[in-house]
Amino acid sequence: MNRLPAPAAHVAALVTITAALACGGSAKNPTPPAGTSSAGPQTGGPAAEGAASAGPGTTGAVPVGEAIGSAILAGRVRFAGTPPPRRPIRMSGEAACHRPGGDPALAEDLIVNADGTLRNVWVRVIAGLGRRAFAPPETAAEVDQKGCLFVPHVLMVRTGQPILFRNSDPVLHNINTLARLNRGFNLSLPAPGMSVTRSFTKAEAVRIKCDVHTWMAAWIVVHDNPFQSLTGDDGTFELTGLPEGAYEIEAWHETLGTARQAVNVTGGERREVEFSFSRPAR
Repeated sequence: MNRLPAPAAHVAALVTITAALACGGSAKNPTPPAGTSSAGPQTGGPAAEGAASAGPGTTGAVPVGEAIGSAILAGRVRFAGTPPPRRPIRMSGEAACHRPGGDPALAEDLIVNADGTLRNVWVRVIAGLGRRAFAPPETAAEVDQKGCLFVPHVLMVRTGQPILFRNSDPVLHNINTLARLNRGFNLSLPAPGMSVTRSFTKAEAVRIKCDVHTWMAAWIVVHDNPFQSLTGDDGTFELTGLPEGAYEIEAWHETLGTARQAVNVTGGERREVEFSFSRPAR
């Protein structure tokens, strides 16, 4: 989904919002969860009601992969300012994790790409789809505990989609979910090759951590419709197959907060939307 937008001739509008929001994301005080999705556009805080989500086989739910329109929202997310250096992660307290002589792992909570764009920004439609319900994928998404890190650092899933949690390390790990809207859980995976499957029923950004190794933390971003994207090493996103209408889209980053835009699209249109985040002045 994260392809570069079409040439300018195909772009109907360009809107930039700079979000200078407070940094957070520590284990004791994680960034507040992104707003839940809603039936219509909104102008205030997180929506009070989520669009109807559905489990596999729910009557009336739009099947996985079925298009309901032909419009596309695409664009990129930029970082404004001088990119901060990534912090090395020190694993010397765990012999099985420490890699003497090798390059240390680097923190993934804020990654600015070489072109100034941001990685791991969750972009999604949060309003404008009415009361449509969408069946979740039956294929499990996966989070691995490998090299004493969560891989990937941000996992994008759907409500009701199975998530396989795996331990590939020869050490004890656990998975502690810091959910606010969903029911949390704390599971132990003491041996390599062990796995467990769970799912979430409500849309939110869920922080996960390993209590055994304090540097291990990641996010599972859960949404109730398929119109979501996670920026990669080119900082781009693409939401395809939208019907004509008015939408509110939200961009979320774990340490920089959220930004929102209201966008109108017509059938078959490709609309470019740009977000820009910056760290607040100290």
